[in-house]
Amino acid sequence: MASPFEQSVANAVAHHEAGRLEQAEAVYRDALGLAPGHPAVTHNLGVIAAAKGRHREALAHFDAAIAAEPQYAAAHYNRASALQTLGRSRDALQSFARVCAIDPGHYDAHRALGFLWLAEGDRGRALDHFARTYELRRGDDRSGIAAKSLTWAARGKLLHDAEQFRHLAARRRDRLSFEALARNYEAVAEGVPEQAVPLSDEQLDALGDDYNTAIHVGAAPEIAGRAVSERSDRDALMERYRERECGAVWFDDLLTPPALAALKRHLLESTIWHDFSHIGGFVASYLEDGLACPLLLQIADEIRGAFPDLLKEHPLSQAWAFKGLQATAAIDAHADDAAISINFWVTPDHANRNPDGGGLVVCRAPPPAAWQVQGYEADMTAISAFLNRHVADNLVVPYRENRAVLFESRLFHRSGSTNFAAGYENHRINLTLLFGRHTD
Repeated sequence: MASPFEQSVANAVAHHEAGRLEQAEAVYRDALGLAPGHPAVTHNLGVIAAAKGRHREALAHFDAAIAAEPQYAAAHYNRASALQTLGRSRDALQSFARVCAIDPGHYDAHRALGFLWLAEGDRGRALDHFARTYELRRGDDRSGIAAKSLTWAARGKLLHDAEQFRHLAARRRDRLSFEALARNYEAVAEGVPEQAVPLSDEQLDALGDDYNTAIHVGAAPEIAGRAVSERSDRDALMERYRERECGAVWFDDLLTPPALAALKRHLLESTIWHDFSHIGGFVASYLEDGLACPLLLQIADEIRGAFPDLLKEHPLSQAWAFKGLQATAAIDAHADDAAISINFWVTPDHANRNPDGGGLVVCRAPPPAAWQVQGYEADMTAISAFLNRHVADNLVVPYRENRAVLFESRLFHRSGSTNFAAGYENHRINLTLLFGRHTD
């Protein structure tokens, strides 16, 4: 039979899991009266305080829980998150590092450290932690956080990977192994529908243990000299950016020719296109899941340097690359969870069969004041209605290789009308770099 303390904790947890925070907090306090200083109960009171925006109070609870149980990894992690929210970045760095010392496989702590070190300007340390998140997602030390993407597939994903293996077979010494992989993936794809489904044991055996992992990741070091082109037109661009209440501007020749060639080669050859379920008809990669490399972080830093008035206070907060698998693959209207976004393309112009389209459409009318970013699928009906009322405010940017669009992340934006040629090297690849937070 459960003791009064155990029953109180069970009741508090039930309230907590159901989102009844007021009741949970009251019952946790009752439980703490029965077992003063209990580390788990003290920690949970901190979690509730943080959820209610009382971060200094939460910090006191986490400190007390750690004092009672010094190796309490969850308390250290939530303490670090509270410190970060309070703007104490250096203290948060130390606390997240403590989490990793206690639990080297703590994915969220390594991810947080990657972005914190980016904000500190230490690209090397950031890359160390992104390498660790990648290992925990796809490597021999995988933690299970990406388990679904390692055991599910969609036909488009498998055929894309087969195309990539044939691309690699023409350029690598181990040509025969890549050709064998391509044949295996094509054979499995015949029995897989367009939508993502779990793979059978037989299908997984045919794909091999390395399915959707880092089978081949090319080197993408920083390049000597500049990766981002010098901009003699910067002042003019910023003047255009500020013409309206909400800023948006486009320009060509973002990257220098060596940087563009190196980045394009890396994206074509590296098997980092692991996400196939976020948006139908696309594969994608993110900083913590294979996209982070020295060259991309160099590009992000140089973009901040190219537009210091706009980006100096906004460190890189996320980056992703999306690749359309079909000629007309397009991303619906959405907003980004950041302060400033920059979107650019690397696929050659000759692949675009619609030179007047294929790029980006940005609505320069500010979204409703109460709008909250919910995610890609959230409230699409409301977004469409808003865009229909503001067609005259659209900035329409046709596709061009190495063209960039710089805009406030809160602005709704979508792909232009796309029509790209068939063939592996013709898939439309866009990269998005996010700077700062949308509340900055």
